[in-house]
Amino acid sequence: MNCAGPVLERRDGLGEVPGRVREELGLLTARPLHGGGTPARVLLCEDGSGRRVVVKVLRAGPGSVDGHDLGSFLRKPEQIARVHRDLPGLSPYYVRLTGHWHGPDWGAYAMPWADGTSPATLLASGHASSGEFARTVRSAFEVLGEHGYAASTSAAPAGHGQAAYPGRVRRRLPLLARHLDGALTGKGPLRVNGQAVAPVGELLARAEEPGVLRALQPAALWYPVHGDLNLGNLLARPGPAGHWPAFTVLDPRGITGHWDPVYDAAKALFSLTLFDAAMAGGFAIGRQPGGEYTVRLREPAPALGRLPGLVASTGFFRALDRTDPLWRRRLLYAHAFHVLAESACRLSDRTHRVLPGGASGWQARRELAAGLYLCGLLLLDSLLSGPPDPENHLHAHLASIAAVTFPGGPPPRQLPGHALPAHGQRQKAGA
Repeated sequence: MNCAGPVLERRDGLGEVPGRVREELGLLTARPLHGGGTPARVLLCEDGSGRRVVVKVLRAGPGSVDGHDLGSFLRKPEQIARVHRDLPGLSPYYVRLTGHWHGPDWGAYAMPWADGTSPATLLASGHASSGEFARTVRSAFEVLGEHGYAASTSAAPAGHGQAAYPGRVRRRLPLLARHLDGALTGKGPLRVNGQAVAPVGELLARAEEPGVLRALQPAALWYPVHGDLNLGNLLARPGPAGHWPAFTVLDPRGITGHWDPVYDAAKALFSLTLFDAAMAGGFAIGRQPGGEYTVRLREPAPALGRLPGLVASTGFFRALDRTDPLWRRRLLYAHAFHVLAESACRLSDRTHRVLPGGASGWQARRELAAGLYLCGLLLLDSLLSGPPDPENHLHAHLASIAAVTFPGGPPPRQLPGHALPAHGQRQKAGA
């Protein structure tokens, strides 16, 4: 396993690996890895022969949000095993486990170390101009769609969209209200980076009106390929003749029922707009009287708006235009709800973090939570207050967070061929 920008500590972490795991794997050393948003402890370990494995350990604790809880963690090995059993076309691209274990209040699993680079790292390091990022992302979603999602389907139960998107934020609001500034989760008006933003309760109520719920409700659910597909969970490697279509899928959510693939695509978009840069550098946040805030990333985001068009150009998602014509709109709403929901995950996270601005531990988690929450409000307010078809105005919608993601300068121009084409428009093959 690897991830975008992991930090390997020098200190010995062998004591953090449960005894059963150490003994069965014959581990002699373990060094903690930091990076990404997992609540688990992640350790790079070696046995007596020098073989490297990554061990992830999660211990039960109070205040864990859904998806960060021990139950979800314990289902990850089951989901991985099902993919290898059910999906022969996807199996070669999917991580395999060395073992998995659990006790009364903990779980652990181990996997071989795999070299690779997150597609977001390719983009941030300047490889996008020669197409490695686009080829890698398109190749990954082609494989995930044809050999993964499309393997089976079921009807989406009534209310699925509400529960997965605004309902998830409602479930996490009490945690946010306990730990963020009271003005953020209250009923008063807010201004964020000079923009008026409706209070969260009003935004959620508007998102649960029939017109929006129609877009949030998927027409069907599909094979549960992942469920938490930020781009740090895709490791790309050069393929034949230096191309970049080879990849490995890591760290699924731990779901065994059918799922909405748009949820995964929105997680990938979140990687590029905010998540990776936030976890690397944190936020600079200012507050003035009267509910006025400023928020900026300390590290610029690698891109805005490039991923949706790449996803929309792949076979599985092109086919959704016929059966689920509002999926492109749902992608943008899902992205906004992911940002809001992830703010609570940062408060639920028990991983020790040190941010470049000086915050560490609990203060670092609170900084990340507040920054993401403010960005989520901007995104959701933009969708609810803007054109009724935001998928046809992608650049204008993402401009609502341009001051956050590119502080001190204008956002980059939209790349040709990387827009999110309106339903009914067809991209040329290979565009």
